Amino acid sequence: MNWEALAAIGEILGATAVLVTIAYLAVQVRQNTASVATATWDSVLTGFNEINVAVANNPELADVVTRGMYDPDSLTDLEGVRFAFIMRAASNQYFKLLRLHEEGALSKEEWNRMAREMGQVLRTEGGRRFRETHVNYAPLYEAVDMLEIVDTTSFIFSRAERRDEAASEGQ
Repeated sequence: MNWEALAAIGEILGATAVLVTIAYLAVQVRQNTASVATATWDSVLTGFNEINVAVANNPELADVVTRGMYDPDSLTDLEGVRFAFIMRAASNQYFKLLRLHEEGALSKEEWNRMAREMGQVLRTEGGRRFRETHVNYAPLYEAVDMLEIVDTTSFIFSRAERRDEAASEGQ
């Protein structure tokens, strides 16, 4: 064998090694991207779940949230503060979703689904007042306003409302 043949074999082996390395890196990048997306989504859901569990496990807080949304004038000053903090926590989660959507890490369909829920909350009386007094979330409000939100009579249905609704449907 001559030197030219050995050089050609060396180039082929080198090119093969480069292709194998590129393929390996592509697989690693894909796996890393999936891991980051999963961790991000988990973070979002954990944030919402913490709020949900806090409200569900505390009847007094659940009452504050319900009255805060539908009868904010009935809240004491302390209850108003509690309601505002719950709304801020939820708004921070939705803001995170908006940023993820803008960065391409959250699909349009997922963003729309989640943002419609925020839109329902913002359409309650307490949601409107929160919006007026918490202008730092303006980009979030603008993004939610761009969606068609299904109007509901309420975001949270009480047992009495469900009975009334069922009775009116039965007539």
